[in-house]
Amino acid sequence: MDKDKVYISVKKKASIDIESDVLVKDLGEVFCTRAELQLAISNIVIKNRNGEEDWDNITAIQIAEKVLGKYSNVDLDMLGEPEILLEYKSQETKKTFLEFVKITLICIVLFFGAGLAITNFHEDVNTKASMEKLYFTLTGEKEENPLIMNIPYSIGIGVGVIVFFNRMISSSKRRKMEPGPMEIELYLYDQSMETQISNEVKKNKEL
Repeated sequence: MDKDKVYISVKKKASIDIESDVLVKDLGEVFCTRAELQLAISNIVIKNRNGEEDWDNITAIQIAEKVLGKYSNVDLDMLGEPEILLEYKSQETKKTFLEFVKITLICIVLFFGAGLAITNFHEDVNTKASMEKLYFTLTGEKEENPLIMNIPYSIGIGVGVIVFFNRMISSSKRRKMEPGPMEIELYLYDQSMETQISNEVKKNKEL
């Protein structure tokens, strides 16, 4: 009798509720031509509930051992990542007002921080003197603080920041859906953090 072909596409990271067991379907996507077998394998318990917030990891081999231990008559293919980072976390209650306050404070800090950085940059490169020299080059007149150049330049900085961090100018719907520079930086930060945590978890297990 031919064995049932089963594929499990393993994720890189999984977030698990601290009160829930870790099931195969939490760790990856299961595919099989027989729906009942697919459902049964999806609900195999890989680890019991942790009970507290923590980090852990599990390898694709450990998942395969659990599945084959229960269904030895399947032809199993493990796809995707070789190991998964598990994040045990409790369910968060949404606090709308607190979220609003946090976002407002972050916006204020970012606004003044960015303003200070731009101010310090212009002071370092002596933009005032540059503008005066440029005005003299173009008009042949000496003018201290030429507003006709400073005002458009200041507006241009603001417009440049908006264009750089948003897709609002583009007419393409697809382009508007692309992540902005800040989202990419946050994604890279998450990737680095997860790699570091995974290494720490493995190191602690080896001790």
